[in-house]
Amino acid sequence: MIDFEQEQMLENPEWCLVLRHYSQMQVQVKEQDPESDGWIIRQNEVDGVVVEHLPRIHGKLIAFDLLKFQIAGRDSGVFYKVTNAGNKMLPRLEKKLRKLLSAQNAEQVEPLEQDYAKSA
Repeated sequence: MIDFEQEQMLENPEWCLVLRHYSQMQVQVKEQDPESDGWIIRQNEVDGVVVEHLPRIHGKLIAFDLLKFQIAGRDSGVFYKVTNAGNKMLPRLEKKLRKLLSAQNAEQVEPLEQDYAKSA
């Protein structure tokens, strides 16, 4: 099943950004407070992600068991934590995304260089 989830994550880079954001927040919180349990309050903004997409992304990450949640109460809100599966998948996703982005950038650069060469 991991292959399906990984494929879905690669097809939706925003999902990877959200997962990485929570992972980085957990690391920061642990560095500041080693006694922290690692739960992060729901993030309503993540760089590179359309705000309206966040509720659906949270749901997908939970469905894929990459993110878990707990409701702390009416006043406290919802808290999230990256699961062990999420922590294991994240480095593989980032590596594959870098390769995909490099390949896409190479494809975009080549035609521009060719067009420029033709016009010279």
